[in-house]
Amino acid sequence: MRGKVRRTAFLSLLSTIGFLLMFVEIPLPMFPAFLKIGVSEIPALIGAILFGPLAGVAVELIKNILHFLLTNQGGMAVGELSNFVAGSTFVVVSVLLMRKLKQSKVNFWLGMAAGTTAMAIVMTIANYFVFIPAFAYVLGMSVQDIVGWSQEANSRITSLWALVIYAILPFNLIKGLIEAVITYPIYNRLRPVLQGK
Repeated sequence: MRGKVRRTAFLSLLSTIGFLLMFVEIPLPMFPAFLKIGVSEIPALIGAILFGPLAGVAVELIKNILHFLLTNQGGMAVGELSNFVAGSTFVVVSVLLMRKLKQSKVNFWLGMAAGTTAMAIVMTIANYFVFIPAFAYVLGMSVQDIVGWSQEANSRITSLWALVIYAILPFNLIKGLIEAVITYPIYNRLRPVLQGK
């Protein structure tokens, strides 16, 4: 019972940290303004590594619900849903592979590479069919308006397809790499303490 309480408390803490990290975003050159690098998946990754993939998904869900309820930026939760899908894909694929393989530095990076690739592919497809059209709708714009806006950052973006290939896909690959690099030393430092070793 005590273990469950401690686990719940720790996951709540990770969710809160993840929520706060959603406000830390860095724009990248050559990418549309709505794509900013953040590191809010790191708490979910740590939770998933320690307690399993579902724990990571729970952290992703709670942080996005908090963000939607407390910021209410008028996007009708499109941004939060997109963040949840991206983060959950990254966390679940990364940790499932890491758990299937023997714990090692190499296998950590194999898991992160798989999770990053999966996130990039899923978000490329999801943005093409769902998120960018939904984003345009809630802003009262057309998809072509979003494309034109994005073209200001990268002249190669001339269509929705070009937007997901030249912006969404590389953006998620870069995001996954940055979060993996930051997570590795944090996880190595916290693991002995959190596992009671």
